[in-house]
Amino acid sequence: MPRGEQEIPDDCVTCIRCGWVSFAVTRADAEAHVEKHNRWRLEEPSRLRHWPTPATLDGYRCRGCGQWGPYRRTVPGDCPTGATLNAVVCEHV
Repeated sequence: MPRGEQEIPDDCVTCIRCGWVSFAVTRADAEAHVEKHNRWRLEEPSRLRHWPTPATLDGYRCRGCGQWGPYRRTVPGDCPTGATLNAVVCEHV
C-alpha cells in the first residue's frame, strides 16, 4: 500500500544542529550512487552541460547546516507536509 503524504518514512532523521529532516542512507549506498552517477554523466558528453561537476560524498551532508550530523530519529512535527527530503549519510540512529 502506498505511503500517505503525511506519513514520515521510517528511514528519516532530523539534524540535531539545525532541525533539517532528511532520509538516511549508508555510506556504502552513498558511495555507490556517487560512482554510478559520475560514470553515467561521462557516458554522454551532452550531460556535462547539466552536471558539469562530479558528484561527491559531500552531497550527503545535512542540507540545512552542511554538517555530518548528529542526527536523531524523526518524530511527527519535525517535517512539514510536502517537504522535499534529501539523503544524508547516517549509519546509526
